[in-house]
Amino acid sequence: MAQKIRIVLASHGKLSKGMLNTVQMLLGPQENIKAYCLMPEQDVGEFTKTLTEEVTTYGAENIVFLTELLHGSPFNCIVSLTRDYDIYHVSGINLAMLMGAIMERDDEGATPESVCQAALEAAEGSYQDVRKLLSAGDDDEEDDL
Repeated sequence: MAQKIRIVLASHGKLSKGMLNTVQMLLGPQENIKAYCLMPEQDVGEFTKTLTEEVTTYGAENIVFLTELLHGSPFNCIVSLTRDYDIYHVSGINLAMLMGAIMERDDEGATPESVCQAALEAAEGSYQDVRKLLSAGDDDEEDDL
């Protein structure tokens, strides 16, 4: 059996570890997933070196990187790896995206491309202006009268 695609979360502060903790609460313990947190006192070069070790250990073709903020330092560290590696990377991660990526990679035949696509598709319905959503629901109830 082929090894599961590795998911690597990278964020400012402890966000990625918090997301990993939360997703494991919802989906159960996860294997082959790692969360890295760039802390204020940490050197960006060292953070990049740590992420490079992920790639050299597991292979760029077996990893999907997920970052929280487009053009943030963790994002930039991973983008810098594209000089030497063909990286799979999705930015703007939220919990729905992470869950979609995990569920896709658990499917037989999943590829890094399909994991990235599943993450993006999961995000599409994950954000709502709840006030407007509830207001639309009230309008529907009035239509039923």
